[in-house]
Amino acid sequence: MSNLLILANNFDHGKEEFEEHFDRVNKHSLADITIDSNTGETSNILVDGTPIGEWDSVYIKPETKAFNYTRVLLEVLSNKDINCNMDASSIFILTKKPYLSQVLSSNGNSIPKQASVSTEKGLTELTKDVEFPVVAKKYSNLQLKETKLFDEFEELKTFAELTEHGRDFLMMQEHAEEESCFDILYIDGKLIGLKAEGSVYEGSGEVSRSYYGVSGEQKKIVKNAVESIGTGVCRVRLEGKKIMDMSTDPMLEMFKNQSGKNVYGRVAEYLKTEDSE
Repeated sequence: MSNLLILANNFDHGKEEFEEHFDRVNKHSLADITIDSNTGETSNILVDGTPIGEWDSVYIKPETKAFNYTRVLLEVLSNKDINCNMDASSIFILTKKPYLSQVLSSNGNSIPKQASVSTEKGLTELTKDVEFPVVAKKYSNLQLKETKLFDEFEELKTFAELTEHGRDFLMMQEHAEEESCFDILYIDGKLIGLKAEGSVYEGSGEVSRSYYGVSGEQKKIVKNAVESIGTGVCRVRLEGKKIMDMSTDPMLEMFKNQSGKNVYGRVAEYLKTEDSE
């Protein structure tokens, strides 16, 4: 008998899809989790009072605002005989974007030229190393708040003026306008690709995407990046041959709707495979 626990606040569609692949599926919020450290050498995890050992697998849809608590949960979960779609090490790397860039670069992965600043005062010096146009991403408390494409410095400076030191930071990445953008779902070595129709950075509303057969070269790029992080399930954004971003949120519903593939079944297979090893 296979039992799955979903931990998510917003996961309206996934429970029914996962029920096709598990004997029992329960959904709870992270707020229902209690980590009891007074149970001996190994901390116990309670889900609304029930020991987490009642489930074979756990699927977490992460929330950036709950990053620290989720990471503690994953560290404790690593000592249990329970499978999960993420782990404490990979969520740390994928959430801390400047560190993600460092890890990718140090492992020989191709990323665009980029720079990060905590206030607009640091822009002048850093933009000497980055050529326009640039994609500017504004983060607050580790959460991506806004993304815009800029062709000149003055516009970028205005965008950065509201950045609050200590809470916010701004990441700039060189943008190759002639290159296509791809979102790729990685599940245990298997890839599903979507190609963006038009720019994903111009703030023009919902971006249209279509299913795309991932090329052999793209497979190699994505797999090398994922191996650098050490995770089994994630989403990767490519611009040409360069990695623009990687995320703990695989956006399963988007890939299901726009690719027509059984993405929930593939995640279920990954969790069950882990269980049988």
